[in-house]
This record gives sequence, structure tokens and C-alpha cells, in this order.
Amino acid sequence: MKNKLFLIIGLIIALGLIVNIVFSVSIFLQQEVTKDDVKILDTRLIVLEDSHDIVPDKTVAEVPEKPMPEYGKLIKVTRVVDGDTIQLENGERLRYIGIDTPEKNDPRKPVQCFAEQASQKNKELVEGKMIKFYKDVNVRDKYQRLLGFVYLEDGTFVNLELVQQGYAFSYTYPPDISKQNEFTEAQKQARESKLGLWNDCTISTSTSGHEQTNAINEMK
Repeated sequence: MKNKLFLIIGLIIALGLIVNIVFSVSIFLQQEVTKDDVKILDTRLIVLEDSHDIVPDKTVAEVPEKPMPEYGKLIKVTRVVDGDTIQLENGERLRYIGIDTPEKNDPRKPVQCFAEQASQKNKELVEGKMIKFYKDVNVRDKYQRLLGFVYLEDGTFVNLELVQQGYAFSYTYPPDISKQNEFTEAQKQARESKLGLWNDCTISTSTSGHEQTNAINEMK
């Protein structure tokens, strides 16, 4: 009788241990699955910095960075922004090095004398055409525009052409000054010949020390 009692007690204890082990294993596995789910979720979702929206990571992958154009390789100009800035077929904007044309898009300034003429001349020279460009020292300016010396397929040096014909000023902005002597000489000749803005506008010196034309609402 005692042996049967000990046997029953032993079975109850063993059964309790088994139940406890199964319960512990179940909890452990549940925790691991939860961790794995969180890891997968973390790798599949991105929280946008400026909102509470959550988007799949493939959305980021579908917005590739603009490829950097190759220096000296032909690329098409899709739009002229103003007299000294253009937009390329890859979406990048490019600012001509070493020259400055009267402003028409600067919200800080009134539209300046000869700004529209400079923009139209730039369109005539490059819009819809293939160009090559080269950097000097800096790749981009503070507005993240590419900087370049621009050439047409026939070899026309666009930066210089605009200064020679009186549509732009020579604009010294270190360290990109390797061709500044050419621009300065071209400006001297345009001024002496009273070409373009040198004939139609009043020229003054800005607070930054660069030449500029009068606002179009000011009489010469």
C-alpha cells in the first residue's frame, strides 16, 4: 500500500515538472518570435524624420540620387534659368564660373537692367543644345549648383562669349579664378566698345564690391 502511495506521489511530482518545463519553453519561444518580428519590422520600415508616416523601405530605393555629369562629356541643356545659370537634362543646375549677369530671379533685389536680354542671349546660345563643361576648383556653390566653364560643340566658350558681347560682368570669386584674366580683358573691350549693358544701363558697385546694373524701374 505504501509503495503504491509513493509511486502516485512520484508521478504527480514528475507530471508537475513536465508541465513547468513545457510552460517555460513556450514562454521562451514566444519571446524569441517577438524579437525576430521586431527585427524584421525594423528592417522593412522607415520612420520619416519630418512626419509620423511609415513607408516601406523600397520607397527610398526608388528615388535614386542624380548621377554626377562627367566633365568634358556632352550633356543637353533643357532650360535656361537666367543669364548665367542653366538646367541640365539630369535635373542639375549649373552656374557659369567667373561671370555674373544682371539679376531677374533674386527675391532680395529688383529686376536689374539687361537681365532679360542676358537671359535671352543665354537661351539663344545653349537652350536645347549639347554642351561640355569643366570645373575650376570648387564642384558646387553654396546653393549646391554645379559650377562650370561651358563650351558648345563648336568650341564656343559660353562664359566668355557673354562677357565679350556685353551681357555679363567679369566676376572674380576665389578660388575659381583660373580664367579670370580672359574675362577681365573681355569686359574691358566690351566697356570701351559700349556693348550691351555698358551702353544701356547705369553701372554701380555693390556692397560686395562687384559691378551691377541699375534696377529697371530706375532711369539711366
